[in-house]
Amino acid sequence: MLIFLGVAWWLLETRFNWFREKEESVATVRHETVLQEIESMGRLELVRYRFKDIVELTEKNAPYLGIFDVPDSKVALITVGEATGCIDLRKISAEDVIISGDTVMVHLPRPELCYYKLDLSKSRVYSIEKQVYFKEDSKLLEQAYKKAEQQMRTAALQSGILKETRENAEQVLRPLLEKVSGKRIIFLDQLPPPDTRIEQRRG
Repeated sequence: MLIFLGVAWWLLETRFNWFREKEESVATVRHETVLQEIESMGRLELVRYRFKDIVELTEKNAPYLGIFDVPDSKVALITVGEATGCIDLRKISAEDVIISGDTVMVHLPRPELCYYKLDLSKSRVYSIEKQVYFKEDSKLLEQAYKKAEQQMRTAALQSGILKETRENAEQVLRPLLEKVSGKRIIFLDQLPPPDTRIEQRRG
């Protein structure tokens, strides 16, 4: 009888006790977030180009043991990315705004390529032939992705992203400034710094 009572008491006190709700484990998460940099934003993004491209990289391999020719290594990527054109409004100074009667002339900063980047979540490796067993895939892919990113930058500039950025800047800013000032707005190109102008004349 005592043995039976002891076994019953043990079952009631263990995790197999069906009469007591099971306690849920509590996970403790510790964060150590450090603010590294604060950057004031003054760039007005005005146009975004999206690209999809097939990039091939061919790398010549050295002869095996200096004797036997080895075929070239090749990587083919299908890449997706974007490039954005903007104007940095922080570069506008008081000297860039000239008021004459009912007209305001504003020297706009030159349009810039804000950034260009690949979307790695949508890009993928189409094929890879490294040919040499000890050649690392990661290095070939790194070179191929760098080439793809540089090609995207070139394509954006050749497609006229800076020209369209400037045109969009006028379309966005003109109605806003005319409504605020009540004057006619004329946009001009911002002149380079005086030192730069002297060097350009010498050249």
